[in-house]
Amino acid sequence: MIQNKYLKIKVFAGTVLMCLSLTMISCTDGFEKYNTDDNRLTDKDLELDMLALGGLIPTMQVDVIPTSDIDANEYQRAQNLTGDIFSGYMAAIGQWNGSSNNSTYNLYFDNWNDVGFDVAYRVMGAWDQIKKKSEEYDLPSAFALSQILKVMTLHRITDNYGPIPYSRMGEGALGSPYDSQKEVYKAFFNDLDTAIEELDNFLKADPNAQPLKKFDLIYKGDYRKWIVFANSLKLRLAMRIVYVEPELAKKYAMEAVNNEYGVMTGNQDNAVLRSGLGVQIYNPLKVCWDRYADIRMGASMESFLKGYKDPRLEVYFSKSKLADMGIYGVRNGVVINNKVSYENMSAPNIGDNTADFPVLWMCASEVYFLRAEGALRGWSMGGTAKDLYNKGIETSFEQRGIAGKSGNYVNDATSVPADFVDKVGSGNATATTDIKVKWEDGVAFEKGLERIITQKWLSMFPEGQEAWSEFRRTGYPKLFPVIKNNSNGTIDTNKQIRRIPFPKSEYSVNKNNVDEAITLLGGPDNGGTKLWWDKK
Repeated sequence: MIQNKYLKIKVFAGTVLMCLSLTMISCTDGFEKYNTDDNRLTDKDLELDMLALGGLIPTMQVDVIPTSDIDANEYQRAQNLTGDIFSGYMAAIGQWNGSSNNSTYNLYFDNWNDVGFDVAYRVMGAWDQIKKKSEEYDLPSAFALSQILKVMTLHRITDNYGPIPYSRMGEGALGSPYDSQKEVYKAFFNDLDTAIEELDNFLKADPNAQPLKKFDLIYKGDYRKWIVFANSLKLRLAMRIVYVEPELAKKYAMEAVNNEYGVMTGNQDNAVLRSGLGVQIYNPLKVCWDRYADIRMGASMESFLKGYKDPRLEVYFSKSKLADMGIYGVRNGVVINNKVSYENMSAPNIGDNTADFPVLWMCASEVYFLRAEGALRGWSMGGTAKDLYNKGIETSFEQRGIAGKSGNYVNDATSVPADFVDKVGSGNATATTDIKVKWEDGVAFEKGLERIITQKWLSMFPEGQEAWSEFRRTGYPKLFPVIKNNSNGTIDTNKQIRRIPFPKSEYSVNKNNVDEAITLLGGPDNGGTKLWWDKK
């Protein structure tokens, strides 16, 4: 029995999604009418079309990165005002609390940092129901898919906070105990391996069956693609632990790449969320930059993209409203007294139509750069570091519709990141590095790593959560620090923010377990304490 918020499913939202996913019934008359209408679908009807199980898949998928909130408020606080700005991709220009908020490292303003945690564990409610329904239907492959979605959801959460509830979700009336991040990662790898094995068994028994085709918004029920995604996710997580568990990192990475199904090798493998199967998805980043007018291009992005003469500049960002219509960014951590002037700067070139602007989970270019790093470390990654690095750039350019421009770019041995010239205030900054694009054999390991991570960072835009995690893991790319630091000394300006404090709500309803989580964290509950894997 579900006893607390970690496994509390949002029933109405789930029902709406299930209705939309098949367009079989109308929910416009309201939840109450649906439950009292004599003509409604019976339990038997639902069972015949597996709606009771399948409809829970999109319920999980739409909130891996929060997109179910039409007003984008959840996305803004869980993603945009955390990873998107901490990664250097974007800069917050809202004047919340007199510019004393996440953007200036005041992490205790207005419960912003509760949201990502709360949404993630709302997703776990659907996961719990899938677990039960898959047993009823004798369809373990459905639970395997939900396990992959669980890992995808909660690795983002543990990489925000550190210790999280995982192995014992649902225990106790007052909240779930936390696991150390080391134990959480161990469980991630076990869950992914088990899911991969289950889906492989299903495919070998019935290669053409796709029981979740009508429900799956990512791969339309194609279990082969889900195995490829799971292997790619395993590779991502393996690399995350390389500085704390190097031998395990190597083992898991090589297992992922050398698996029978392999990892992502082309943009047809990309994991993106878009409208389909009767479910309408809107890209919430559009609301953040447009209707809210709270986000603009980050200064670090301007520095790298302009310095490299990167043709993705005009793909990623719009022209400013200044007289010369140039593309200009904003320094993070600036104290904003006049938001209107900052609204004139360049915004992410993202529309709300997910047919053209899907919500990115993971892309093949990222996987090539992960493999390039593995090859740099001497692991068997199916290619040399140079070849995989160049292929990562080529694949990113193909993804952005500019494939013909990658050849000159990968051979640029002279361009370096540009100094930042603040068009609004006094935030000018000298370029942080002289790293170039063209691969160089025989250079020191760190030079090769910086080159790989810088290009990976450029390719993963706008998925700021993963970009921020990789910055913390490696120290690359070298980002401009915040101008104003309101952390009262808990966050080093130059080392930059390392994590998000545990939610205030947890201190209210789950204090004993949070106190234990702080012990597992190994440092104070603030933004300066490093996570378990953050050991470079």
